[in-house]
Parts: sequence; structure tokens; C-alpha cells
Amino acid sequence: MKTVLTPLLCREARALLDLDTAEVAFVARIPVAVLETFEAGHATPSETVLATLRRVFELGGVAFTPERSKRGVELRVCA
Repeated sequence: MKTVLTPLLCREARALLDLDTAEVAFVARIPVAVLETFEAGHATPSETVLATLRRVFELGGVAFTPERSKRGVELRVCA
């Protein structure tokens, strides 16, 4: 079962990849305000937007591991 993308996990994944909100929004093709509002915990975007954000982070090498790590995200090791 996939971990639900929360505002905290979104911020942590973005920080792990050293990306700012504008960079993530550009790649995800969403308005920066949508990402900033979500990360601030003021609104939850559609499931489509959440899935897109998750995909962007996972393609960047992020693994969502809230059950295993304090931050809830880790970089996957490439073989």
C-alpha cells in the first residue's frame, strides 16, 4: 500500500532533492501556489495532482518510508 503524500512528506521529499517549490511545480506542471498551499497545510490538491507530485519525487529517487525513517523519505540507492 502506498503512503499518502502529506504536506510534511512533500516538503521533506523536495528538500531531499534540493528543489524549490518553483522547480517542482514546473516539472509537475502545476501552479506554484497549489504546491505552496498544499505544503502549508491549507488545502489538499486533487488526487491527480498528488499522484503527479509523488511520481516526480519517485522519479528523482525518493522512496517514501515513514515507517522506517524519521523524515519519512529516503533516497533510493541505484545499482
